[in-house]
Amino acid sequence: MTQNPVQSEPVERAPAEAPARDAAPPPRPRTRRSEEVYWTLRREITAGVLRPNAALVEDEIAARLGVSRTPVRESMQRLEADGLIDSHRRRWIVHEHTQDEIVQLYEVRCGLESHAARLAGRRATPEQLEVIEGWRPRMTAHDPAVLNDRARNNDSFHDAINAASGNLRLLAAIQANRLFHFNTRLAALYSPDELARSSRQHDELITAVCARDAERAATTAREHVEFSLELILRKLF
Repeated sequence: MTQNPVQSEPVERAPAEAPARDAAPPPRPRTRRSEEVYWTLRREITAGVLRPNAALVEDEIAARLGVSRTPVRESMQRLEADGLIDSHRRRWIVHEHTQDEIVQLYEVRCGLESHAARLAGRRATPEQLEVIEGWRPRMTAHDPAVLNDRARNNDSFHDAINAASGNLRLLAAIQANRLFHFNTRLAALYSPDELARSSRQHDELITAVCARDAERAATTAREHVEFSLELILRKLF
């Protein structure tokens, strides 16, 4: 009598996981060169070196900065996401901010920087207060030689106040919002009286922070930003 061969139970195997078709690939880490190109172009745009509606040609920028087109293209995409440049007919141009956009940026800046000044009045270290006090001669001077550097000094001065807040997230928000602000183009439009008023506000802000008068520092910072917006709207629109 023949026996049927014993049939082994089929072994169940887990199906191999197929790659999800809809899953987005992990983002590529930004290279150091791409970061350098991005920040160089961002500074040139916000400082007024690259003017609104100026054409940005990738090959020309790559040659000027001594890089390949890849980091330039990556930087352009980031700048477009920031709202600093536009893609128009397959070319890049510097974005021209509308009046409404500028108002919104300055409304946000008003809230961020007034709170940064308040925190600086509470938290600034003795070393930070010394740095802030050291800005007084340059931020209140009326010497034309000093005024030529006013736009650059303005950024560094406000950076010192903001840094003294001790809040890194607040600093990041301030930096992200810095898309349109005082630069060489705007500095040239200020009258002597307007520059003098701005200088007085800087002086009052330094005094308030260094005296640890947090609320006065916040009020002065807010008034300074509101005055800056008032001038911008009057000069440009």
